[in-house]
Amino acid sequence: MPLLIDNRTFASVSIVDDDNEARDSYEYPIEELGLTVVPEAKPLNNLQQFVEALPTRADAVLCDYHLRKKGNYANFNGDELVAACYRNRFPALLCTSYTDVDVFLMRSRRRFIPALLKPRELDPENIAKGFEQCVKEFGGVFQPSRRPWRTQVRVEEVVDEREYFYVVISGWSSREKIRVSYGDVPPRIQPLIKPERRFHALVNVGAEKHEELYFDSWEAD
Repeated sequence: MPLLIDNRTFASVSIVDDDNEARDSYEYPIEELGLTVVPEAKPLNNLQQFVEALPTRADAVLCDYHLRKKGNYANFNGDELVAACYRNRFPALLCTSYTDVDVFLMRSRRRFIPALLKPRELDPENIAKGFEQCVKEFGGVFQPSRRPWRTQVRVEEVVDEREYFYVVISGWSSREKIRVSYGDVPPRIQPLIKPERRFHALVNVGAEKHEELYFDSWEAD
């Protein structure tokens, strides 16, 4: 039976994972929701082509983070796919046993990843909630932990001028340092980065954990 969320119908879900067994394991909670599974077993096209074709194949997508490990399944990872889907207003959930390294790598796209689930959290209820969160954000309705606010960001330490630096977010925590990649900052901002320099950015200061934080729309003071 299709799932109806804010007048949007979900009848089928594409499953993206380069591991056959993992892909099969994702099928069970989807089927428990009464939805049809569309396994993506063949190597994927380039990212944009695949995202554009998704609405003709399913009503949403559930994907793993690491998609480049086995063979030539994909030349992109799951955070890139989910972020591209978000920009196209297509519901997408990311599933991963993420580490601190993964969090750092995907921070630039965290703004466009409404729901990030660990494998043990993949049950019908959480999947349905994830799809609901996607649909609501498409309409401009955010959970407190996801809502962007313009806030001051202070550079605490520059580790490598080509790689990453640490910031403190005044509206979130005055003590915890957050690692940011230079690649996540607009080119016009990068030359200005130095210790004690302050910027403004859109940040989800309602986030409970550092791995949930994202930065967008950087501005120089």
